[in-house]
Amino acid sequence: MKSKYLTLFENMGLFFIASFIPKTISFFLVPLYTRCLTTEDYGTADLLFNTVQLVSPFLTLQIQDAVLRFSMDIKCDKSEVFSNGLSITLKGGLLIILLSIVLEATGIFSLPIGYCVFFIITYFTGALTNIFSYFCRGIGKIKILTVSSIVGTVVTVILNLFLLSVLKIGLSGYLIANAIGQLISIIIIYFGATLYKYTNIKIKNYMLKKEMLFFSIPMIFSAISWWINNASDRYILTYFAGLSSVGIYAVSSKIPTIISTLGSVVSRAHSISAIKDLDIEDKDGFLGKSYALISGCSVLACSFLIIMNVFLSELLFSEDFFVAWHYVPPLLVAALMGQLSGSCENLLSSLKKTKLIAVTAISAALVNTVLNFALIPHFGAYGAAIATMVAFSSQWVLRFVVVKKLIRLKNNTIIEVSTYFILLFQMIIAYWGNRFIAIEILLFVSLVGLYIKSEIPVFKKIIAKMRL
Repeated sequence: MKSKYLTLFENMGLFFIASFIPKTISFFLVPLYTRCLTTEDYGTADLLFNTVQLVSPFLTLQIQDAVLRFSMDIKCDKSEVFSNGLSITLKGGLLIILLSIVLEATGIFSLPIGYCVFFIITYFTGALTNIFSYFCRGIGKIKILTVSSIVGTVVTVILNLFLLSVLKIGLSGYLIANAIGQLISIIIIYFGATLYKYTNIKIKNYMLKKEMLFFSIPMIFSAISWWINNASDRYILTYFAGLSSVGIYAVSSKIPTIISTLGSVVSRAHSISAIKDLDIEDKDGFLGKSYALISGCSVLACSFLIIMNVFLSELLFSEDFFVAWHYVPPLLVAALMGQLSGSCENLLSSLKKTKLIAVTAISAALVNTVLNFALIPHFGAYGAAIATMVAFSSQWVLRFVVVKKLIRLKNNTIIEVSTYFILLFQMIIAYWGNRFIAIEILLFVSLVGLYIKSEIPVFKKIIAKMRL
């Protein structure tokens, strides 16, 4: 029988290839974007994608979360689970098409036809990607996700280079490249994972659908909270500072994307293990040790990127966007806390405690909204970054407290919280760029020292168990 740890690390490796490597390739396209797009173009694209992320949870009812959870339930028929999820997703797509036509025809809300088309395409590609990939995770077909992600990224990169650098069609080229790349990825997943074998529109298991919706609907609040914490500040910034400021702020999030992407890699693997190997007593320490490992790696990555912030900004951002370095440190900490919060969400989801996920998500969203309106008028984009950081931190605190009450996690909470405060101090002095970089390096070394003392013995035990 394969070790729990070996399965976890194998899945992390596959998700790393599928997500982190393609995102890293895209990350190094930032100089191309900042050279070929104006700050207003970048702000417009950012608002378009973030608006889709806002409406998608309502249209899909976050059914992909139920698809993952129920596809791993041996009591459920996998074809029924997948077909129910796909049906709800497609109905949401039809609704957004009808709504767009009505809004355009009545003149209530009018967009250039091109943006409207891209809006609809972005919904379908994003929603179908979620359904397909979550189901593949549930049935263990992870390798095809790796292939589809790499191919989709390569297509996107090639099209961006051609449309932006050769044809020079700016924002339209950027949107076309991203849409085609994701569409290619969807086609590969559907046929490569033989998802057509699980597709049956005639399935009418209403009891299963009701149970899936009962699970997924509270997750809407988690998704909206994520959107509020990550994207709502763009709209408030637009009001107080204009699209140019939004474009610069959007670029500042590119470096924290490293943490977010690394976090998504770990979260996807962890979500499978959390469901498959759930043990509220944590008798073998697997849940606690895996959480500690996630926390330690994320903290060290965050600390290192804060040190490298100004250098990376000089390398990646053009002159018009260089000021974005200022907002990176708090957004890095926000990404870290979002990752830790997501790990707690995986554990709560495995327990089917989605209502608790919703309550903690709403609380964090309220914190973020209040702070955005309080800070952005006075501190601009930096205020938005601080609001995001505080919101994700509060969400992690609430979820971690709840998880510790429900599951006896065997982790060293004192050491972990201490590292978060060290990181917070590093973020504060990073406000002045590289002026105190020597202190930042010492803080990074101290973090490494703490983890060597507390986590290396744990890591050795994990290695030993992987060999069994």
